[in-house]
Amino acid sequence: MSPKYILNYFNIQGKAEVARLLFHCKGVEFTDNQINFEDWPSQKSDHSRFPLGQMPTLEVDGHVFCQSAAINAYLAETFGLYGANASDRLIINQVIETMNDLWNDYYDIWKNKTLDNEQREEAFAELLVKDTTKLKLTFLESLLKRNHDGHGFFVGDSITLGDLVFYHTTGMADKSLLNGFPLLTELNDRVRHSAELKSYLDSRTHPPMP
Repeated sequence: MSPKYILNYFNIQGKAEVARLLFHCKGVEFTDNQINFEDWPSQKSDHSRFPLGQMPTLEVDGHVFCQSAAINAYLAETFGLYGANASDRLIINQVIETMNDLWNDYYDIWKNKTLDNEQREEAFAELLVKDTTKLKLTFLESLLKRNHDGHGFFVGDSITLGDLVFYHTTGMADKSLLNGFPLLTELNDRVRHSAELKSYLDSRTHPPMP
């Protein structure tokens, strides 16, 4: 019998979207329990479901697990989306860590309450052209080129966790982020229009952020 999965998170993409993508990519049934922000304060103290008072959490046959990176790695391993060997996982993990660094740069601006909307947009625009941002993207494109000359996925012949993290994170940022990186742009399009994910992505309504 297949495990019963319940994914608990807010009704946004945020830190649970990669897990959702993993489920949909493999066609595995799960309950996507999206909690409204106004309902969260009354639920977060339930440590049987939210051990750290935060989300996402994943329930597997009644057992509760937390921390988004751990959840993603578990699902990817379980579903066969974590590469074929240790070398594949090394590349996938490099992609994940690099995208985490890039997202942290973006999120630091987003959460800075001292900036008004105009200042925030200016800061985002500056981030897109920073040398450190270009360095990260150049590195990622070099990883992609190692496999099928950059015209496939980061490893193997099909989508893995690395591709999903890349797709999700770049989707949270400005669309111009990948300007000048045609292979990375193609990868995003490849994931977006994949047979496994197209239906879900076409129908997705929850926003990237609050």
